[in-house]
Amino acid sequence: MGPGLARLVVAAVMAGTAACAAPLDPEEPTDDERAEAAQTSGVAPSDPQATAATRTVYANLQSFDMGSVDPFDHRVLLGQQEADTSNRRDNGIVPVPSDLQAVAGRPAALVSYELSHAYKTSLSAFDAAGFRAGRGALRERILDQHRHGALVSLVWHLRCPKRSVSDRDLFGADDCPADYRLAELLQRKPDGTKGAHADEWRAMLDELAELLWSLKDDRGELVPVQIRPFHEFTGGWFWWGADDNDPDDYAAVWREMVDYLRRGRGLHNALWVFCPASPSSEGRFDRFYPGDAYVDVVAFDRYDFGDGRFARGYEADLRTVDAFARAHGKVAAVAEVGRELTRYATDPTWFTAAMLAPLKAPGRKIAYVALWRNAPWEKFVPEPNDGAIADDFELMANDDAVLLRGEHDLYRPLHAR
Repeated sequence: MGPGLARLVVAAVMAGTAACAAPLDPEEPTDDERAEAAQTSGVAPSDPQATAATRTVYANLQSFDMGSVDPFDHRVLLGQQEADTSNRRDNGIVPVPSDLQAVAGRPAALVSYELSHAYKTSLSAFDAAGFRAGRGALRERILDQHRHGALVSLVWHLRCPKRSVSDRDLFGADDCPADYRLAELLQRKPDGTKGAHADEWRAMLDELAELLWSLKDDRGELVPVQIRPFHEFTGGWFWWGADDNDPDDYAAVWREMVDYLRRGRGLHNALWVFCPASPSSEGRFDRFYPGDAYVDVVAFDRYDFGDGRFARGYEADLRTVDAFARAHGKVAAVAEVGRELTRYATDPTWFTAAMLAPLKAPGRKIAYVALWRNAPWEKFVPEPNDGAIADDFELMANDDAVLLRGEHDLYRPLHAR
């Protein structure tokens, strides 16, 4: 154990790998020392071969804890879907001014990008040519966030096959071919046969692997990302949902996907996000859980539809996911949340009271919360001239418990001050 590692282990044990910025002294620990420190402190991702940077990111996410003995750990990262590529005027994969930054004063600390929207003319998740066309642009967005110390999560809305790429994109089970179910993505189904769409799915995983392999920083090291596939499965609105798929098939496809990327393609820079919708009210999400060896973050999605039910459901979801993540040694998070500001009556304290306050409850351990995007057709973050709701958003974003981009480099170990 080198001196840099020894210092990191002490910091991890004494402060839960608390928060951050510069090394404690000029002797900089190596990446291997950082990774070993995370392992020694008992904070490690599900992949035993995870890269040093991936282990560091995971340890940092684990450190955010309102119940920590160190008040500096009482933080939550604020993120947004497509924060730098979609605003009220434009939507795509090229950079645009951030509506969140315009109000908050800083960019989001976590940005989620859509894999099947890697390029705005890529209309189908199974249009391999479109995926390749957008890979370079998406890669640049991810590397730019990394350079600024922000984390990236990739959500994958998998459209079912269609006759032409110009056809309308379809997600719903009733809109997809009758055989388009998770079991048909398996290389080997329970009866020993190969899934009807197994080759198609494997080709898309190969495309994803090429993207992940291309994510190298200035030193040639792979950049960690989170991947959130088959999300909101507790609802019935996606073809991979609980209404049309057996929990065992869901878990099997997940394990086969992760195993293929780890063992088949040698990729160890991904953190995997298991994400039901409204887990406290949508059913037994735990039946779909693929196992601790295949999941790093347990998150949820919930939206406020202006019917008065959000507060109770959101609080229940936070309790449910927090408890499940602790029991399994995982990170807990809110992957998607929001209230469509052009559609529902605006609560002038929604961001401080409805969204943030429950995250700050004593003892709560939620690493991040991510708002849905602003786009020309939808709005989940206020704009500067939106009056009271914009003021409330600014107040929320500048709360001591909220972290935005530039306040910490989340790819470096977080130290106690």
